[in-house]
Amino acid sequence: MTNAVREFWNQRASLGNAAGTDDLIAWELEARAIGQYVRNGMRVLDAGCGNGRTLLRLAKSRVVVGRGIDFSAEMISAAWKALPPDIDVAFSVADLREPLGTDGGFDLIYTQRALINLASWEEQRGAILRLLGLLREGGTFVMCENSQDGLDDLNNWRSSVGLAAIVAPWHNRYLRDAEVKELAEDPHGCLLVRTEYPLSTYAFLSRVVNAVMAKDAGRNAPDYDAPVNQLALRLLAFPFPFGQNRLWVWRKATMKEEDK
Repeated sequence: MTNAVREFWNQRASLGNAAGTDDLIAWELEARAIGQYVRNGMRVLDAGCGNGRTLLRLAKSRVVVGRGIDFSAEMISAAWKALPPDIDVAFSVADLREPLGTDGGFDLIYTQRALINLASWEEQRGAILRLLGLLREGGTFVMCENSQDGLDDLNNWRSSVGLAAIVAPWHNRYLRDAEVKELAEDPHGCLLVRTEYPLSTYAFLSRVVNAVMAKDAGRNAPDYDAPVNQLALRLLAFPFPFGQNRLWVWRKATMKEEDK
């Protein structure tokens, strides 16, 4: 299955801004949420960087040393082509299921719907632990991924208004909240410090409100760029889980904390 997933992303590499997702509002909200953790002087790793769009955006707004890795050679090629000459960013091909071949000591590592491309929790768990191992003491890992529990809850809302259930894409295996919670309880030197829901308002507006409006108007599919969806760019996110998106924020413990 992994070869098929890699080929899927290789074929999307030429799509520019839409290479990572057709839902550009969702991408924007994710990028904003990740960007809140970036500071000048940081060493940053984008694990599963695709065509580098998020990392390049962050590196243009902050003075950072950026590294991006992805298992799609075509995505990495597109990332290099988009790289401007005046920022310290580099890209390379790497598979999150294997040793990553990059130095540790990162101040910030993030994923953006990368882990869900792995076929099982065993593979996802291994990738998370490898990435956590690349953090410096006190460093942060922002895991922007999708939750099957969140999707199930969203589908309950959709069902209540006569909408069909949303099914995860064939190439995705969404994480379970309990899996992440159990991993957080392991003594691996990292702390799960918070869980955020930056797309909660957007999930309600786009996957419920806009979807009902489209159905009532006789349209087969809602428009991602509909005005009601765009409201989410101006509104605060609901401070509670709604929709499949999660921002799990980890921090590598200091030696003082580990000694406690």
